[in-house]
Amino acid sequence: MVARDGRRVPCEIGTLEVPEVRSRQGSGMIELAFARFVGGGGPALVYLEGGPGEPGLSVWEELPDRYLPFLEYGDVVVFDQRGTGRSRPCLESPFSRELPLDRAVGRAEFLAECQAKAAATAAFWRERGVDTGGYTTEESAGDVADLMSALGYEVFRTIGGSYGSHLSLSVIRRHGDRLDRSVLYAVEGTDDTYKLPSNTDAHLAKLATMAATAPELDGRVPDLLGLMGRVFDRLAETPAEADGVVIGEFDVKYLTVSGLGMASFLKRLPGLFLAMEQGDFTPWAEHVRQLRTGPAEALMSLVMDCASGATRERLRRIEEEAATSPFGDLMNLPFPGVCAAVRGPDLGDGFRAPVRSDVPALLVNGTLDGRTPETNALAVARGFANAHVILVENAAHQFAYEHPDVSGAVRDFLSGRTPSLSRTRIGFRFDPDPR
Repeated sequence: MVARDGRRVPCEIGTLEVPEVRSRQGSGMIELAFARFVGGGGPALVYLEGGPGEPGLSVWEELPDRYLPFLEYGDVVVFDQRGTGRSRPCLESPFSRELPLDRAVGRAEFLAECQAKAAATAAFWRERGVDTGGYTTEESAGDVADLMSALGYEVFRTIGGSYGSHLSLSVIRRHGDRLDRSVLYAVEGTDDTYKLPSNTDAHLAKLATMAATAPELDGRVPDLLGLMGRVFDRLAETPAEADGVVIGEFDVKYLTVSGLGMASFLKRLPGLFLAMEQGDFTPWAEHVRQLRTGPAEALMSLVMDCASGATRERLRRIEEEAATSPFGDLMNLPFPGVCAAVRGPDLGDGFRAPVRSDVPALLVNGTLDGRTPETNALAVARGFANAHVILVENAAHQFAYEHPDVSGAVRDFLSGRTPSLSRTRIGFRFDPDPR
């Protein structure tokens, strides 16, 4: 590999065969694609991408320098998790959603379309011999252990964010005796796959407080939640049209909660709603078009999230909170409603129980993360005898660990030292005219 600075890093690319379902005698074999970068002399680190379904090799090609900081401490291994990217089979859906563009679409119609396409996607791959029982986080954790063994690493480290942290926790639980330490960021605990509506509401309330006093907004958004409510009421009564797409209340609500992890979207949010109040819905048109007619969800990510699922208590809490939240359960849609159509496995509440471990763990979370809130990291840390938490003020879902202060703390941690940093902040400025 050639880094952007011209540095040459020795790299090996290969594949490894593993059982599709380890517990099933006579299970077929599937193929994992991986890359190994040669680094320093410490324990190797395996990088676990999020999603689920983000292929590690594609991320490496797009961001070739992403793994360079870790090579100082040992080899770095990246791979396409089972069912994704260059691993085989790759369980992308051959179908697209087919919802109309000339009228508004509601939650029930959207969910029914997702269910139909999920059932069709599952049937498509079952007809080709895929055993959906193999596409769970526990099987992926077994893949991590098998891959590192095949590469000659008895002891190793993990780093993972979002779903990658969820997978890391499974690796820690099942193979903790082999782990030297683990870095988890944008933390998704074992029972955090389905999001709490109260977290969505709290996140938007915090953003509203920031917008009310933001000098760049010049006092134009004293009540962001009220502004959003007015737009939603207007759309419920009369849908808007932009670029040949009819946009309704559901579309804007769903796309809003879907974007709450992205800093770029959060910065634009007040301006986008100001524009909609003035009748300009153009920035939403292409996103709504994609929502209605884009590719159906890949089978791997459907089965993985359904298998991780949620405890009965969490499902009850989500239902109760959704009844009073302006956004209902939209942060989770199409889950769990799509799971019956997939007919995949359920890992059960033993999987969802908190992980207890003495593996040294560094947990990094942003305070403006609308998908994996800081409370996730604090709760997961309670299960670790050797945990250190860093909160990054104003960081959203993407790469809080790349903040310069946090990078130094990660270096300390990978060098075997306890970081002194527990909190830092990044600047945050709203975009007053995001159009």
